Amino acid sequence: MPIAIIAVDIACPVGLCIEQAATSVAAGIARIEETNWIAPNGNPIKMGRIANDALPPLVEEIAQDQSLTQHAQRLIRLGSLPLKAVAEKLAEHPAPVHGFIAMPEPGGDSHCDPATLVRNALINSKTKLKFAATHVFTGGRASTFQALLAAETFLGQSPNAIAVVGGIDSFHDPILLSQLGAQERLLTDGVQDGMIPGEGAAMLICVDAESAASMNLQPIALINAVAVADEPGHLTSDDPCMGDGSTEVLAGALKDCEAVNQVYLSFNGEHLWAQEWSIAFLRHSDSFVQGHGVHHPAEHFGDSGAASGAMMTALSAFAFASGKASGEHLVWCASDGPLRGACTLTSSLQPAS
Repeated sequence: MPIAIIAVDIACPVGLCIEQAATSVAAGIARIEETNWIAPNGNPIKMGRIANDALPPLVEEIAQDQSLTQHAQRLIRLGSLPLKAVAEKLAEHPAPVHGFIAMPEPGGDSHCDPATLVRNALINSKTKLKFAATHVFTGGRASTFQALLAAETFLGQSPNAIAVVGGIDSFHDPILLSQLGAQERLLTDGVQDGMIPGEGAAMLICVDAESAASMNLQPIALINAVAVADEPGHLTSDDPCMGDGSTEVLAGALKDCEAVNQVYLSFNGEHLWAQEWSIAFLRHSDSFVQGHGVHHPAEHFGDSGAASGAMMTALSAFAFASGKASGEHLVWCASDGPLRGACTLTSSLQPAS
């Protein structure tokens, strides 16, 4: 059953709303800067990050919580931006709202329950929006697709409800950067194969496609299929990457597609992701238009971690909504761990395949 996307919003280094972010990405604008943090090779760490004064301040009750680390506080401030936009777009809609949010993988300096971080981000948005339930997924870049599958199940059982599916993540944390540096994964001067850390948050307002009209909600795009799978040869495994997990998710996401003409990929500058994608793509190349568009937004604002899937899905949906895209789109993400995920989208103005 297709999921209807009603609205989306984003906060990232090239835009604090979906309109700014999409325009910047389309124009090729990047916001990557050298930081004061130094990589093990002695060079400054490059990063995509939002200016600190562009993030909303913490409300008093959260600011006084001594248990929150600086990284946790940043995640709350970052997430509150698109959550505020979601609340405004939902206004006083009476339907119950459940949250399905991809959050950072364990590690770093957060040391906080991810569901609590989401609830604090809602409080910090200073709106009336409350989630009847909050479901979090901590499987890395591809965890947005776990969130979408859970939302799909929920909406199938509660067709008159609303699901907010999203992701929040940030590498703006010295512990995370130190770990990446020790693993020699950072792209700095003199390094040819590495990632640029980033940060971002994105939210998708989703409903059951067949219920949208009766709920007086107008979709901007449809998610036709979502799939997740595990890749045995993932980044932290000793097994070679054969692309089997990504091949499986493409099979699931492409099952009702005829000709994908735009692809959004979670490439972050590390060569292994392109190699894995190429293997899976070649096994399903008949499902793609020759000369299809390829987008990897991390080149504009860095690797946004667990927010990657939601951010790229939001960019795809907004392209449909603004009339700048048509046809069929595919969004694919690979986590550092075994999780792989993908979904396909079409415009709400054309029938799904």
